[in-house]
Amino acid sequence: MTFRYAGASATGKGHLDTGTDCEDAWRVTANEYGIVACVCDGAGSASRSAEGARCLADAVCEGLICELENLDSQTIIGTLAEAIENTRRALAERGPLSDFHATLCGVAMGHDQSVVFHLGDGIVLGTATPDWEDFVVSEPENGDFAETTYFFTLPDWRRHLRIFSVPGKYRSWFLMSDGTASFAVKTAPWRPTSRFLVPIHRYLLNQTNDTECSQALMSTLQSPEADRITADDKTLVWLNDQRQN
Repeated sequence: MTFRYAGASATGKGHLDTGTDCEDAWRVTANEYGIVACVCDGAGSASRSAEGARCLADAVCEGLICELENLDSQTIIGTLAEAIENTRRALAERGPLSDFHATLCGVAMGHDQSVVFHLGDGIVLGTATPDWEDFVVSEPENGDFAETTYFFTLPDWRRHLRIFSVPGKYRSWFLMSDGTASFAVKTAPWRPTSRFLVPIHRYLLNQTNDTECSQALMSTLQSPEADRITADDKTLVWLNDQRQN
């Protein structure tokens, strides 16, 4: 298979202590033309945010997988907006949209280029490995106050949706919720870390079983070291195009 991936969502200590479930969700879908990945982070203040995150990740991946043969940012704008709107309508039939608050970060990777899409916080980071100094990053967008961000369930979600194309040389991608971003990347400016992302990438490249790779990511996210840094839920998804290795 040309494209490989691994992903995991770990329940944060804050939820473990209260006996509540993880509110992050991730989804990856692939075909012969490429791969689509999403990470959605449900808001802790919303009662059904885990449901909102899961529904959004599924709808976006299922919609965009059909666009990979002729991939560019203009092509997917309409499809992505339709997937978000359809999710909003479906959830509105179940209850107030504010119960389902979630962010969205993702990438659609084809053979010649990738398209990044992002709404709210979290990080999308692509590298031209093995040159870790050559990378592209979509940074989190936070609100006017500390620990606030933007959600697909808000009336003005379109104003905060970011979409851009990325050259084909960036063939390794990391998507993460803000819980993982708190220790997986450096800030000011945002950039990959040699002590976390680089060894994870090298380890995953040397494995042949993607299920075992996802289990390894889960163990890393559930480690005591990660829990000491943040009590938040933690999600990390890794994508790689094997042609470039």
